[in-house]
Amino acid sequence: MVVALAVVLAILALGDRWAVLYAENLAAQQVQKALKLRAEPEVHIDSVPFIGQVLAGTIDHVEVNVPDVDAGPVSVAQVKGTVDDIRIVGSLPSSVRGAVLSRVRGDILLDFKDLNREVGASQIHLRPGPEKNTVLAGGDLPVGDKQAQVRGRAQLRRTGDRGLRMTVQDTRVVVPGLLTYVPGKGGGVQLTAPVADKMDEGELQQAAGRHVLPQQMMKGRVLDTLVDHPSLLKPTGIDPSLIQDLKKLREPKVAQQMEFSGRLPDNLPGDIRLRGISVTKNGIRAELTGKDVPVG
Repeated sequence: MVVALAVVLAILALGDRWAVLYAENLAAQQVQKALKLRAEPEVHIDSVPFIGQVLAGTIDHVEVNVPDVDAGPVSVAQVKGTVDDIRIVGSLPSSVRGAVLSRVRGDILLDFKDLNREVGASQIHLRPGPEKNTVLAGGDLPVGDKQAQVRGRAQLRRTGDRGLRMTVQDTRVVVPGLLTYVPGKGGGVQLTAPVADKMDEGELQQAAGRHVLPQQMMKGRVLDTLVDHPSLLKPTGIDPSLIQDLKKLREPKVAQQMEFSGRLPDNLPGDIRLRGISVTKNGIRAELTGKDVPVG
C-alpha cells in the first residue's frame, strides 16, 4: 500500500511538473510575441501544486526575466519582474478569456554601455557619480587642433508616472594644460595659471577697456576680447582658432548631446508605473509597479 501510494504521488508530481514546464514555455512565447523580442524570456512559475491552482482559477507567483528590450533610442538591458496572485478569467478548460495580474513588481536596467553608444555624440561617456544616484558625463571633443575634454553632471528625475529624464548641468570644456571653458550664461574662459602668467596685463586691460587680471578671466566678454584681439594670445602659444571654436559652443548644444529621456508605452494595460530611480555601477535602474493588469 505504501509503495503504491508513493508511485501515485510520484506520477502526480511528474504530471504537475510537466504542466508547469508547458505553461512556462507557452507564457514565454506569448511574452516574446507581445513585446516583439529577439529571444524568448525566462519564465519561472513558482506555484505548487500547479494543476490544483489552475483548476481553482488562481496562480500564486510567477517570475519573468526579459533581456534586451528594444525601447526606442536605447535598449533596456534587462527587465526582471514578479507577478503575484494571477486570477484566470473564464472557466476551464475551454472558455478561458485571459487573466488579471493582481500585483506586478519589476526592475528595469538601462546599461551605461547602451546609453554611451546611443545617447548623443558617440564620444560622450556616462558613469556613476561619487554621490548617491548621480551620473557624471564626459568624453573627448575636437576643438580647433586640440582634443578637449567635455565634463558634466547629470540629474535624474521621473517625468510623471511613466517616464524618466536625464538632464546635464555644469557642462565644461577642458583643454588640458591651457584652459577651461564654461559655455552659456555666466560662463567664460579660465586660463591655467602658467598660461595666464604669459599674457601682457597692460595689453589685456587696453583691449578689454577695463582692469582685468589674466587669472580672473571668467566672463564671456573677455572671451569675446580674445576673439577680437588674437594678438593677446601670441605670448601664450594658443592658436586663436581654438578660442573661436570655443565661442561657437553653446551650453544647450553641448549638454543635449549627453541628455536622455524615456517613457513607458501609453498603451500598456492596467495601472503600470515607474517608481524609484537609482544609479548602480552598471547603469540606471527604475522600479516598476502595477496592479490589476489584464492580459488577453
